[in-house]
Amino acid sequence: MFVLKSFRPLEASFVFLATLAGILTWSLPDITGQTRAVGAVTSVAGGGSPRPAVFGKTGKLVFGLGPSLDSDSTSPIADQLGMLTTWYNSPNDFGFMTNWAKDLIPRVYAERRAIHLVVWLGGAGHVATVQTKYGSACGRDYPLSSAFLGDTRRLAQIFAGPADGPPLYITLFTELQTYPCQANTWAATPEVTNYYLKLKDQYIAAMGIFHSMAPNAKVSLGWGGWQARWDDPAKGGGRSLIGHFDDVLRQSDFQSFQAMDSKSNVDDIRRMTQILGRYGPVMVAHYKPDDGTAATWTNDLRAIFTDEYVRQITAAGLFGFSFMDGKQLAADPGSLQLARNATSRYGTRPG
Repeated sequence: MFVLKSFRPLEASFVFLATLAGILTWSLPDITGQTRAVGAVTSVAGGGSPRPAVFGKTGKLVFGLGPSLDSDSTSPIADQLGMLTTWYNSPNDFGFMTNWAKDLIPRVYAERRAIHLVVWLGGAGHVATVQTKYGSACGRDYPLSSAFLGDTRRLAQIFAGPADGPPLYITLFTELQTYPCQANTWAATPEVTNYYLKLKDQYIAAMGIFHSMAPNAKVSLGWGGWQARWDDPAKGGGRSLIGHFDDVLRQSDFQSFQAMDSKSNVDDIRRMTQILGRYGPVMVAHYKPDDGTAATWTNDLRAIFTDEYVRQITAAGLFGFSFMDGKQLAADPGSLQLARNATSRYGTRPG
C-alpha cells in the first residue's frame, strides 16, 4: 500500500427553494458563474439543513501544485495555477509555517490564488491502542488526540484568509484508510471500527475549528484513490468503506482523494469522482505516480487531459486537480509540456 513521503451547478427554481429553506451553499471557483444541480438534495446526518450538490462549469479545473508554498511559486507552470498546495505532516512543520503567516500566505491570497492544505498524518505519532468512548481503537494515535485538535487551531490561525478572498481548501486525513492498524476495511476488527468512529468525530471537530477560525476555509476528507477498485459489503471494505462515512461526507464542503498509482490513475480518478461526486464538489488532492515512472505520468496525462475525459469528470463533480510536486515537471521537456498543455487548456482560478 502506498505510503506518503514527508513532503507529501442549480436551476433557478432550485436556487429559489434552497434560499427559502435558508440553505447556505458553497459556490465553487468559477468559472463563469454558471452552476447546476447534480443529483437530489441530501440531508445532513443528525439533522440540519439539506445541502444540494453544487458543481462548477463543465470543462474547467483549478490546478494546484505541491508540496510547499515557498517552492510552488517558482514552478515553470506557476502562472497557470489557481491554487498552491502545501503539506502538514506533524507539529514539526509549525516552524516554517509560522513564518509564512507573516508574508507568504497573505501574498498568495493577494494574488487571487487559493491555498490548498493537505494534512497527512500517516507518519505522525505512534501506532497504538487507545481508549475511546466506543471502546479500544488501534491505529495512529496522533489523529485521535486532543493535541491534534490543538494543532488544528494553530493551522487555522496560520492559513486563515478573508471571507471574501480566495478559498483555503483543506484535505484532512489524506489516505485515511491507512491510519488504523488494518487498512481499507471498516469491520476488519472491532478495534479498527472504533478507530474509524473516533476519526469521524475528530474530523467533525477539526472542520468546526477551521470554519470558526478561518472564514475562507473549505474542508474535505481525504481518501486514497485505490478504494473504488473492489467491494466487500459484508466487512465494509473497498467501495463499501466510503458508505460508512456517509454522514461526515454530507457535512463536508467538498470531497478529496489522491491518485498515485504507479501503473495508471485514469480509472481511479473516474471511479472516485463518480462515487464522491454524489456528495459535492471533488478534488484530486495530490497526483503523482508513486514510483516516479515517466511512462505512467505520460500515459495518464495524455488520457486524462482530453476534451472528452475532462468533460466527463467535471460533469461528475471534479473541480480541482493538484500535482503532488514538480519533480516530473523537471524530468524532461516532454513531461513539462504535457502539464503546460493541460493547465493552459483546462485551467481556471477561484472566483
